[in-house]
Amino acid sequence: MEGKREAETSATAHKGRSMGREQGLDAYLKAHNVDIGAVATLEKREQNEIYELEAQKVFALLERAKHTEPLKEAFDECETHLAELEDWLSVFSGKLSTMREDINTIEERNSELETSSRNNGILIETLTELLGELKPPSGLDAAVSTFSLESEEDTAEVIKAVTKLKEYRLQLKGDKLEPYASMRAVREQQEYCTRVSSDIINKTSAHMKSALDDDAMNIINKENTVAQMRVDWNSMHERVHKYAALIEALGAVEERTVRLFLRVYCSSMNPLVRHQASEAVSCVRVACREGNQPLEAFEKLVITCFEALVAETDFMSECFTKSSHGDAARFRCKYAYEMRNFIGGFEQELLNAVDMISAVDPLLCVPMLGITAQTSLSMVDRENDALAAALLACQTRLQEQLFKYLDEHKSDEHGDAADESPVLNEVSFPALLIPKFEESFEAMPDDVKKPALDATYRKLFEFTFSAVERAADDDPKRGDVIRIANYALLEENLSAIASRLEGVVKEYVGAAKEARKIACSAYLSSSGFGPALDVATHLHSKLMSGISAVELPFQPGCGPESVASMLHTILSSPEKAVQALHRTMSQHMRYLSPFLFADVWSECTEFIVSWFVFLESVLKRSPEYGETFACLPEGLRDMFTR
Repeated sequence: MEGKREAETSATAHKGRSMGREQGLDAYLKAHNVDIGAVATLEKREQNEIYELEAQKVFALLERAKHTEPLKEAFDECETHLAELEDWLSVFSGKLSTMREDINTIEERNSELETSSRNNGILIETLTELLGELKPPSGLDAAVSTFSLESEEDTAEVIKAVTKLKEYRLQLKGDKLEPYASMRAVREQQEYCTRVSSDIINKTSAHMKSALDDDAMNIINKENTVAQMRVDWNSMHERVHKYAALIEALGAVEERTVRLFLRVYCSSMNPLVRHQASEAVSCVRVACREGNQPLEAFEKLVITCFEALVAETDFMSECFTKSSHGDAARFRCKYAYEMRNFIGGFEQELLNAVDMISAVDPLLCVPMLGITAQTSLSMVDRENDALAAALLACQTRLQEQLFKYLDEHKSDEHGDAADESPVLNEVSFPALLIPKFEESFEAMPDDVKKPALDATYRKLFEFTFSAVERAADDDPKRGDVIRIANYALLEENLSAIASRLEGVVKEYVGAAKEARKIACSAYLSSSGFGPALDVATHLHSKLMSGISAVELPFQPGCGPESVASMLHTILSSPEKAVQALHRTMSQHMRYLSPFLFADVWSECTEFIVSWFVFLESVLKRSPEYGETFACLPEGLRDMFTR
């Protein structure tokens, strides 16, 4: 509908335009008296009018050209001025750009200056506060320069200065100064604190050492009774107590303080401790010289000095670390180095007493071992406790003296033959000494006796086993023979004792048996049966790794030819191999009794036969080996028996 309407509208408009043109033409013709039929006249008239109009245009153009020339010149001049203006504007634009950059630079610089000014203000404020924090408390330098501990007031002043120093050091390590810890000023003040504390510690320790050394020498030079010596010793304790508060204050500043002052105290007390021990040793010396029984004097020496040293370490624990009496053992372990310095004199005098008594009668070392063992039972940590270490050194010296005597005694009995025998004298010591130890320890209560005996037996067996292993290592050619002979003899010597004694004795008899088995296997591996045993152990290791018996013949070193070549000597003449082994062992073990040799031979028999039983079971399970195995284990056992 709309399309149709548009078409009608367009037709109406076209019709209207056509009518308009016709009316205009009629009006023109009427105006110029021209008939519609005189077309030529009309055309001519139109051309003339056109020529006239063109002529008028040309004339108008010519006339206008006269007036446009100045205008053109003006335009040219204006264009020139515009070019100059453009150049000037370009220069001005460049200057404006430079000015803009300068303005931006100035603004940035002003901003930086403002920021710097604010930062400088904050920095000045921070530095002012920092200087206040770094300023050391007053009186520290004066306390060091005028240091004195002659009176309680002087000591109180020093403690006051140390307290200030502690607070100042904590201030330097506080949260406020933590960000500035790497600054030179902070480091310098920390070094200053260290220097001041070191000066105070050094002057205090020097003062304390001088006073204690004088007191100790005065006590030593006096010929006092034990009771009077104890009174003088307590006076020294009172003097040390005067330093306790200062030592505690210094300990809060320097961690090394307690150990340093303890070292000073132990160094000063060492001569006094040794003097007291020497007085007790003199009683031992008198008893030995007059032919009296020195055991009582030795027991008094050990118990008296031990109790005095325990009491002294209780005092040190309480005075230097504010610990209770029950922590004295822990204190001795923590400060083991200082305690060794303190107890060193006692240990040396104790060893002197041991040497004196053992020179009179070496067998007295047995009851002396009982005395020291009973005393050491009260030690909780026997490995790190310096006092326990002193008793342990005494026990070691007693054993050395005892074993030296027994070794010389046995060597005299055996004469020159003992040089060739692989049997050691030390192997006979346990069976000889255990009854003596039981007799010496008999008077002890049961709850004390058993631990003391076990500790003594353990050291005795450790010495014996170490002697056997050392002798075997020193003679590699006969090492296995030495181990077999000595461990077998040790087991035989202790069989009767082990049947009635449980605990350590039975434990070490079992250890000797196990050591003998290991030595036997090593000895047999180097004999004619060695290749066969190597094959058996190799096959066993393969089976243990998860390989089946059927796969064994295809493994490296497990093929039928390899196994046959390794077993050839044994399988070709097994009885000769057994006889050769028997001759060799008879020669090597000729120092053993027939009964003991038979026991060793039986053990070797079972060892070899058990591996051949294993070989037979493995080789029969794999058809690849065929008839490789010809000597049955039972037949082999009969050969060993014959």
